[in-house]
Amino acid sequence: FPCERWLAKSEDDGEIIRELVPSDIFTEKLMKDGTLKQIEEEVEDPLEVHTYKISVFTGDIYGAGTDANVFLNIYGDLGDTGERKLSKSETNFNKFERGQEDTFTIQAVDLGILYKIKIRHDNSMISPDWFLEKVEILDETTEESFVFLCERWLSKKKEDKKIERTLYEQVHKARSLVPVKYETIVVTGFEKGAGTDANVFITIFGLNGDSGKRALKQKFRNLFERGKTNRFYLETLDMGELKKVRIEHDNSGLAPGWLVERVEI
Repeated sequence: FPCERWLAKSEDDGEIIRELVPSDIFTEKLMKDGTLKQIEEEVEDPLEVHTYKISVFTGDIYGAGTDANVFLNIYGDLGDTGERKLSKSETNFNKFERGQEDTFTIQAVDLGILYKIKIRHDNSMISPDWFLEKVEILDETTEESFVFLCERWLSKKKEDKKIERTLYEQVHKARSLVPVKYETIVVTGFEKGAGTDANVFITIFGLNGDSGKRALKQKFRNLFERGKTNRFYLETLDMGELKKVRIEHDNSGLAPGWLVERVEI
């Protein structure tokens, strides 16, 4: 994974995070005489590193600006950037002031189609409260643009007192307004002790968002017994193409341990 760039606040572009893609693969082959021969191959069709231009718009209302540190994670159908600190605005000396647009540049391995971001601040400094209007992201490699509306406070004192927001790209947000009922089937294994007495929860993740953490329960039924199949119906907004599920329990009851054979949705 070649780099050949600084990870330093005082060098290059000031970034201390780099995403690297492989250029060569080295393998060893055992020869007939017992020696190992190293074989070098170039990576075919390596992933590209894209440049993302991020424009952050602070609202034009009283007290909208923030002095706190702001962090952003961008999610696409091919992965995410990881949380990045928006350190140095390319357009303003004092960033995130009222009615202001601040621009930042992030490089990351191709994220594909962007569908959501997570943005937060650390509630530091004298005036941390922040009214975020929107975030626009331009993939300079593909020239595709994505808009994430917020129009809410990130504040410990105002509105719902949250300092982190998950924002969905407007096209995906519009599509996700269709309610969908997901049939969810959970199959418990056949081994001894496979069943659980604990409370079970599931989160379904799709291209347009996720279902949130949902309890899998039914009245007057013993669920998740050894070798049994349980069926549930979860209604939520359309999540588009499903990407993954998270299944978990709360470790309660006399026998919480659980062998899950599979989940079908």
